[in-house]
Amino acid sequence: MKLQLTLLEKAALENRLAHLLLFHGGSKLHQREVALRLAQILNCHNSTSEGPCNVCPTCRKILSGNHPEVSWLKAQKAVIGIEQVLSWQERLYLKHYEGDYKISIVEQADLLTLPAANSLLKVIEEPPERTIIILCAENAEGILPTIQSRAQLVFFPNLSEEKWVSSLGEVNELEAAQAFRLSGKNHNLATEIVQYGLQQIKDWLEKFRTAVEERNFLKLFPLFPIDKNQALLYLQVMAVQAEEGIKNNTIRPLELLEIGKAIDVLRQQANPRLVIEVLALELFQQGGVRSD
Repeated sequence: MKLQLTLLEKAALENRLAHLLLFHGGSKLHQREVALRLAQILNCHNSTSEGPCNVCPTCRKILSGNHPEVSWLKAQKAVIGIEQVLSWQERLYLKHYEGDYKISIVEQADLLTLPAANSLLKVIEEPPERTIIILCAENAEGILPTIQSRAQLVFFPNLSEEKWVSSLGEVNELEAAQAFRLSGKNHNLATEIVQYGLQQIKDWLEKFRTAVEERNFLKLFPLFPIDKNQALLYLQVMAVQAEEGIKNNTIRPLELLEIGKAIDVLRQQANPRLVIEVLALELFQQGGVRSD
């Protein structure tokens, strides 16, 4: 990984960086850090073989998220829809305001809907001048093959738990370690757990399990209201616990299948309350859910 990043930085210094990069694997935080560093190198007038200066106004603006030529496209809901991509596309084709290069970073690019991905492809085929697009994804296989084939792929290996915790900044290390285990050692899911609140997630999941084990539909009501991002986070953690339960013979594979279906339906813009209630009813019929 270190050699690959060194080559990327060298290409940026020499203005030879590919116009489309696909970062995949590893931690979103690490991907974001590298994307910002490349943006600095491309726009900092004091960059050397050691990297950007980190002290000039340009470098400081990029790190603080206030540079007009560095933009982000992030999922506003459970997916990145075509409306978001069209709005992003308009901004991308505006004239350069400040800096040598425009850098546009698409986070969770594997959440692009098919229409959104096809719209993005049109930009990739005819990119604006002096513009670098960086797609960040947990899994490159979630990206359209036609987009993959046009990108320079950059694989990020998983960080150790210690390095991941240190990348979070000032956090409760004990809670971060628990979040890491709760996520099944998935860096990105663990980061979301920390940001959302470990205890809140554990409490919600415990109430859901109780309602299902007792087959008591009324006990689901206190779990709402809930938005799509919350529901997706809960379901992803639930899926990790189900996988562990299957390994320990405490959970039936059908339960993981139902949780997976719920995640897929939720990503298709379904009502989160309805998705959770339908999942609970399916688990009622299977005899409850356990996570020992």
